Amino acid sequence: MDEETKFVRTILIQDWKAYDSFVRQFEEQGKGTPVAIIGYAFFVAVQRRFGQNLDPGEVMRFVADARANLAEGHELPAKESEALIFAMLGMDIAGAEETVDKLDIGAMAEIQAQLLFRLIEDAQLSEEQLDAFLLEAEGLLHEAHPEHNE
Repeated sequence: MDEETKFVRTILIQDWKAYDSFVRQFEEQGKGTPVAIIGYAFFVAVQRRFGQNLDPGEVMRFVADARANLAEGHELPAKESEALIFAMLGMDIAGAEETVDKLDIGAMAEIQAQLLFRLIEDAQLSEEQLDAFLLEAEGLLHEAHPEHNE
């Protein structure tokens, strides 16, 4: 498992000591937050959760529930969250593509990370299942971006 994938794992298991260590390591290396792996993990999680049920209402209910269960001080924009899920599912929902196009990479990664946490929490994966999930996302990233293997 790549360092960036391990970083995402620290978020999903809420290991904040390891998270802080990775953040320091990435800063020392002149790297930012590993947004690519977050995006691929989000894609895999969305496909697993909604792939067989392309119901916009189900997506909206999920986002509403995720927003209601946020820790104090955190915000999750409904329109953007729904649009990102619709995009991952290839659903042609009016305004969704335009909403996603307006997001900068940092905002997109933040929303994806929050939704990813909720998707994984809802799935109730064992440690082995979580690792397999992350390795699947990492594999997709390496397939799409072979230069990431270096």
